Amino acid sequence: MGYGELIESLRREGERKINQLWSECHTEAEKIRTESYRKVEQMREEYRSRQAQSMKECEETLLSEAENRARRIHLSAEKALSDRLFQVALSLLHGLRNEHYKDVFTSLVHELPDKGWDKVRVNPEDVGIAQGNFPGSDIIADATINGGFEASKGNGKVHVVNTFEKRLERGWEDIRPLIIGDIYREMRKYGIPSEA
Repeated sequence: MGYGELIESLRREGERKINQLWSECHTEAEKIRTESYRKVEQMREEYRSRQAQSMKECEETLLSEAENRARRIHLSAEKALSDRLFQVALSLLHGLRNEHYKDVFTSLVHELPDKGWDKVRVNPEDVGIAQGNFPGSDIIADATINGGFEASKGNGKVHVVNTFEKRLERGWEDIRPLIIGDIYREMRKYGIPSEA
């Protein structure tokens, strides 16, 4: 599965969940705005004849607080979306095990400075490939690894994690803004406003 397919898959899965998140976010923000405007109007009536400048300062403070709170809710919703998208991406990693996977595994092995590793953890389907690439190493099957490997030597003093999961984790901060940007563009296409 290529980058484009991963993005498309994430987009489809995310679109379903994002509409609910944005709806909740906008509903809460609107509730906050409505309550803030109600308070502002009440204060205007009580203090209209007194201290116009004081009223203006209070209004600005309340609106600023409401906007800040709405912004925090928006950021929180975006963080929740990012976390969900990351989990979706993790669940799709096994799909990268296609007909070219053996070459991918071999290229990951070639990134290592040497092959003298004591223990190598791999997906159970990769035990044979690992034995060929790490002769003399103790190969341990680990179903939590979708692809790639963890290698250690010197009683764990040197430990290398070169798994699909770790690579996704390392690259997520670069990938996430692209995915979120795609989601915002899709939302605007369908008339759902974004504040980003």
